Amino acid sequence: MKNTVGKLLAASMALILSVAMVVTITYAWTTLSTTPVVEGVQIAISGSSTILIAPDLSEVVDGTTYHYPGHFSDNLNFSRYENYSYLSSLDALSPVSTSNGLHWFLPEYYDISDEAVKNGEARVGDVKPVRDFVLDTELEFANLSGSDASTDGHYLYLDFWVVSPSTNYTLRISRGDESGGSYLLELPTVSSNESGYTLTDSDGSFAAAARIGFLANTDYVTDNTMVYYQKSPAYNDQFRRLSGFYQEKGSLLYSGDYRFLIYEPNGDLHPGTENTGYVATTPVATDGNQVFLADIRDRLSVQLNNIWKKNGSESILLEQIFQTAISGKDVESPQDAASLFYDDYLQGQFAPYVTTGSFVSNISALYGCMENDGFSVSAEAMNSLNLSGATEDTYIVKLEKNVPQRIRMFVWIEGQDVDCDSSASNRRFALSIELAGSNQD
Repeated sequence: MKNTVGKLLAASMALILSVAMVVTITYAWTTLSTTPVVEGVQIAISGSSTILIAPDLSEVVDGTTYHYPGHFSDNLNFSRYENYSYLSSLDALSPVSTSNGLHWFLPEYYDISDEAVKNGEARVGDVKPVRDFVLDTELEFANLSGSDASTDGHYLYLDFWVVSPSTNYTLRISRGDESGGSYLLELPTVSSNESGYTLTDSDGSFAAAARIGFLANTDYVTDNTMVYYQKSPAYNDQFRRLSGFYQEKGSLLYSGDYRFLIYEPNGDLHPGTENTGYVATTPVATDGNQVFLADIRDRLSVQLNNIWKKNGSESILLEQIFQTAISGKDVESPQDAASLFYDDYLQGQFAPYVTTGSFVSNISALYGCMENDGFSVSAEAMNSLNLSGATEDTYIVKLEKNVPQRIRMFVWIEGQDVDCDSSASNRRFALSIELAGSNQD
C-alpha cells in the first residue's frame, strides 16, 4: 500500500549544510535511468564452528505461514536452494531509502500537472522533497520480477537462521580470510569483439551505493511453529525455542523488538571522483508523523573498498579464468558466455579472486573525524583510523545459546548515497557475508 507521509522535520544543522545535503540528495535520485532485468544474484553466507547457519524453510497451514530453520552448517549458498530461486530472476534494483528496514521510501518525481512545474519552480522529472516520497511498509516493492516490475523503487530481501550452540554470542560482519570473507562486487560484464569474448570490469557505481541490512527481531516465536519444525527432517532436538518473527509480504508490520544494522561494503569507493575518503549517508526516516533524514551511526558497519585481484598486469585475474572456462565451448552470445562462466564454471565461488577491504573498527571515531560540513571524512583522516576485521561498536544481534535466530537480510541501492547514479542499475553482483563476533560476558 502506498502512503504519503507527513511533514519534513526541520534539520538541526546550519542552513548552508542543509542546502548542500539537499543538492547531493537531489543529484542521487534524479540521475537514475531505466532498470533492466538483473540476470542473477550470487549470495553466500559463512560462519564457523561457533556460528552455524541454516536456510529458512516455510509451510502454509490454513492460511498462516510458519518459518523454521533447515539443516545448520557453517556456510549457506542460496543458489542451491529452490526456495531462493527468485534471486535468479529479479528485476534490477532501483534506489530506495531506509534507516530501519521497516520503513522504505521511494522517490516521487514532478510531472507536468504539478503546480511547482507550472510555476517554474521545478522541472518535469525532478525529484520531489522527501516529505512527498512514497512510504512502503508492506514489502510491496521488494523482490519484484517480470510483470511486477516498478521503476518507483525496488529492493530485495531474504531470511536465514543463525545459532550459537555453545555460548551466548554477539554477532557481527567480518572481513574473513581468503577462503571466504565479506564483500559486494559487481560481476564484470561479458562483451564480444572480433577476437571473441572478454570481461570488462564495471565502474563500481552499484557497489558504491549498495547497502546490506540485517533486521533482527528478537521476540520468541510463540505460535505453532515448533510443531511443524519438530516434524521437519531438519529438526534438531537441541533447539527447544526459536526467535525472530517478521511480517509476510503484503501484510502489516509486526510491532516487536527489532534491531537493524546497515552494512556499507565499499565505504571509500567514489567512482568518477578523486575522493578516497568517506561520505556519510542520511537515509529517509519517519517517526510516524514527520519525515526526516536519520543519523545512523549507531547502526552502521563500514568496510573499505573490495577489489577484484589482478594477475600482475592491468587485467583482473577473472579474465584469465574466464578464457579458460569458455575455451572450446559452444558459445553463441555474451549472455551464453556469462552463464557458462558465472553459473556453471565458478558456481558462485568468487572468494579466491577478491581482495576484501578492512572494516572501520569504531564508527564513533569515524563520525568524530567529520569535516565542517558534517558528513564527509577526508582520506587523510580515514588513514588515521583503526581498521580491523570487524566493526566493534555496532553489531547485528546478540544470540542466545542454542536458540536459532531468524534474520531478515535486505539488499538495496541507497538513493541518499552521494554515489547513486544512472549506471547503478542493470548489474549482476556477488555478495558474500562472513559472520563472526565474540562471546558475551
